Amino acid sequence: MTDSNDLDRSELHADGRCDVVVEIPRGSRNKYEASDDGEIWFDRRLGGPAGFPGDYGYVIGADGEDGDALDALVLIDEATFPGVHVRCRVIGSYLLRVGDVDETKLIAVPEADHHADHITDLLEMPEAFLEELGAFFHAYRMLESKSVEVLERHGRDAAVRTLVDA
Repeated sequence: MTDSNDLDRSELHADGRCDVVVEIPRGSRNKYEASDDGEIWFDRRLGGPAGFPGDYGYVIGADGEDGDALDALVLIDEATFPGVHVRCRVIGSYLLRVGDVDETKLIAVPEADHHADHITDLLEMPEAFLEELGAFFHAYRMLESKSVEVLERHGRDAAVRTLVDA
């Protein structure tokens, strides 16, 4: 496999692809954070009954609106592990207001998962699935002091523009 450090990130991102570092595996209610030196630290346990609906982490080489790395939710059937790098195809995004800050959450699928080859645009997914993702983002901080509001959801093209501009 090609070392992602050898790739030009701007070309990768313009193509709608990115490298995501998993911080929280699918199904987990434990929230982990990766430090700048790559160590994985337990941050907190999510309140509420639901675990993450995919592997959750950050995009290498892209900054989010909150000053941290751009967040990404990777739709994958089997959870990976904190610290795993996943080459992904961006299919869409959700724009959230967390407290008083707007944050984009990219939605992606693993490039090497043949079960996801048919998924090209978030907005082509069933409405019930889109509502479930929105409900998760709304509820995942339900027992914390910060409120979360789902503002918008975007298809692939708008999400790729966000990635390129990050």
